[in-house]
This record gives sequence, C-alpha cells and structure tokens, in this order.
Amino acid sequence: MAATIDDSYGSPPRRPNAVTRKLEALAPLGPDDRLMLDEWERSAVMVGAGQPLAAEGAVPDSISWLFEGWAAWHKDFRDGRRQILALLLPGDSWEGDPEARVPLDHGVRTLTRARIAKIPREVVTEVLRGHPRLATALRRADLVEQSFLRAWMVNLGQRPALERMAHLICEVGHRLGQGADVTGDRRFELPLTQLELASALGLTSVHVNRVLQRLRSGGLIDFRDGIMVIHDHARLCALADFKAGPLA
Repeated sequence: MAATIDDSYGSPPRRPNAVTRKLEALAPLGPDDRLMLDEWERSAVMVGAGQPLAAEGAVPDSISWLFEGWAAWHKDFRDGRRQILALLLPGDSWEGDPEARVPLDHGVRTLTRARIAKIPREVVTEVLRGHPRLATALRRADLVEQSFLRAWMVNLGQRPALERMAHLICEVGHRLGQGADVTGDRRFELPLTQLELASALGLTSVHVNRVLQRLRSGGLIDFRDGIMVIHDHARLCALADFKAGPLA
C-alpha cells in the first residue's frame, strides 16, 4: 500500500487573521482566544463596495468584525451630503457594547469589498465571560477607538486642510502598521476616492486634489491608483502634529 503523504508537514504556520493581530497588539491572547476568533472568521461573508451594513436608527442584534476590506461610519444629510465619521480598517469591530441595545446615531457602509462576520450579541456576551483575556483586549480596543475619534474631531475642528490631510494619512498608516500591512518604505493601500477623502475631511473634492498636489510637490507623499507612499514620515507627522496614543 502506498505511503500517505502529510502535506502539512513543514508548511509555515497560518498567519493570524486581522482581528487577532489587532487584539494581540493590545493585550496577550491565549490559544483558546485565537481559536474563537478563527471560528468567527469562518462565519465571515464577502460584501461588495458601497453596501450599507447598518442604518441610522437601527438597533443591531449582532456585533460585526471586519476581517478584510474597508468600511466607514457616516452621517448622511437630506441634501445628499455625507460626513465620514471614522474609517473602519481590517481588524476593527462596530455596533457597540454587546449588552447595549440602543439605536445607532450613524450609518455604516463598506468602502471596498469587505469580508465581515456578524456575531449575535448574546453569543459575544457569553464568549467574553469565558475568555477574560479576549474581553480585556476588546476593552482596550474600545479605548483606542475613542482616542482616534477624539483626534478626528480635533482634526476637523482646528486643523487647516493641509494638516488635516496629513493627519489622516499618518493615522491610517499607523493603524495599518499594527496589522503589519505597511511595508518598510511606508507604502500602503489607501483605497479612497477624492470624494470619499472630501467626505472624511470636510472639504470639497477640488480642495482635496489641491492639498494632495501640495503634499506631493513638497516631497512628502505620492498617491496614485489607491496606493499611498510616504516619502518623509517624520516631516509629515510633524506637519500634522500626529501623536499616537499610549494604547494606539
């Protein structure tokens, strides 16, 4: 009888998923925690770009985790304007405390194709009771999220357009770096249109184009085909007055 070949022998270990990588950067997880997050990942489904994930006023019955792709919290106005309130990147979750059941004051929408797992609230509550390390990591993730939201508010309220754009670029690069998605030359995916950047920064798309041109001509960045390259990270962060928080 022919010998059975074990194809898994010598194969490299599977890379942790985006949610696991993010949470492990905030607090140590155990093997049981990683297995649980892998189980949640297996329930994830692909969603197309520009699809609504949650509507303002809805009371979600699940907690959502973003394993691939980008999404955003947003507020829509009757005249068609949209303010992006926060970017959701791989590893992020939303829809609040698993025990809270309150209407959303914002909408959630994909910006790119995304792979998303929706876990019923009661399941998340039960899991966290038996996984204290995972619960600690999620609490710290919530603190980081609050820190970025406050920084976003300051960015919109006080910084001029050039600094505003620089701060957003530094924030995205920093957040992706936690998930090891940024290469050593500060090159990363930024799959946002100028209209979406305008919605995030409270600018017009024309103004966004001018600001990007100024950053490019100043030798700080290059941005084309959805790829952001930061040529001088220290100078860009100094321009933006970007400071990563102690947990971020």
